[in-house]
Amino acid sequence: MPARLFPYTVSALCYEIAGAHAASAGEDSGNELAGPYNDIARFVMRQHRRMPRLLGVGIEVATILFAFAALARHGALFHRLPPARRHVQVAAWTASRLGPCRDLMKFYASLVILALYSRRSLAEALGQPE
Repeated sequence: MPARLFPYTVSALCYEIAGAHAASAGEDSGNELAGPYNDIARFVMRQHRRMPRLLGVGIEVATILFAFAALARHGALFHRLPPARRHVQVAAWTASRLGPCRDLMKFYASLVILALYSRRSLAEALGQPE
């Protein structure tokens, strides 16, 4: 298993969730919801590193299982899927009958949306132009 599978999967998840959320918010949301989402992925990875070791390992294992589930279902690891298939994989886990699958998607969605909507206030707090 490649050592970079976890961060690649997290980054792809962040792009998928943030992109889907920005698209559903429409054009009224302005530029702060637009990609790229590298800052969102870095935020999520920082939060993962701050977790207690036992919880962090559980999230990492679940995320890697998510990546391999895409391989079984779509023929490629999650981060290598085209956007339409990524969307299908996230939707399948979000609506899964298995609670841990749904919970993993809630975990990532909550962090991504928090970071996405914090962009503007963070830039203002740092005195950076939008």
